Amino acid sequence: MIRNNLIYKILSFGFLIFALPFATLAADGDWKAGKTLFQGNCASCHKADMKGKGTGPALAGVEERWDTRENLRAWIKNSQQMINTVKHPRAVALWNEWKPTVMQPFALSDEQIDNIIAYINC
Repeated sequence: MIRNNLIYKILSFGFLIFALPFATLAADGDWKAGKTLFQGNCASCHKADMKGKGTGPALAGVEERWDTRENLRAWIKNSQQMINTVKHPRAVALWNEWKPTVMQPFALSDEQIDNIIAYINC
């Protein structure tokens, strides 16, 4: 009985060690779905290597440059609203650097944006 209990605890601990990192990644988005979304929505303006500037800025480390993921999502959905209505400092700074190039609005869900971010981060 004690031996079976010990084996159960060891197996449970082993499962947690291996499963938790994957559960965390899944919560942040599906990079494979993000790759497809990136190719269909972002690749025409942002370089595929995520490091170089294209028509738009490099995307590597994009999440670290925003104060919250919610504001990054809002930027992706409607950059001009973040610039003109919200007057978010990061949005205004991007506009000042890249104008007159306007990032088009995207009708993407939060989940789809999270998938794109997961792809950018992988």
